[in-house]
Amino acid sequence: MQQHKESHLDHGLSPAVVDYIFKRFADRTAFFIETFELPEEYGTVPCGLYGPIMGDDSMHYWAYDAKRGNREYTSRVISNKPARQVRMVTVIAGPHDGLSCILYTAFGGPITPKEPNDPTLAPDKREESEKFWREHALVL
Repeated sequence: MQQHKESHLDHGLSPAVVDYIFKRFADRTAFFIETFELPEEYGTVPCGLYGPIMGDDSMHYWAYDAKRGNREYTSRVISNKPARQVRMVTVIAGPHDGLSCILYTAFGGPITPKEPNDPTLAPDKREESEKFWREHALVL
């Protein structure tokens, strides 16, 4: 796995954590999604996800739609909670521009369905996405 100019690394991971991710997955040569627990010596990373998957109540009444970062679409967000610190990290990587495996993204927290407004969401995944994001939200 290698870093690419299109690797999405804007989720508050320290350079040491990013370096650890590249070392841990250096031998990967195909698409993968993996969630792992960060070794204690790397501390914690921010996780902006709230909702039942994180042990919270539903965010249904707190969430609203807004743009996050430079995305072209809106996300379900909340602004009344801080990012929490976790040791769970999810990495998504795979082929791109003739390369066998680049880092697409890495973030604190578990894997989630793609967001309903994500233009890359497959039509057969829409119902699962909408159900999940009705109860979950990301910190803005």
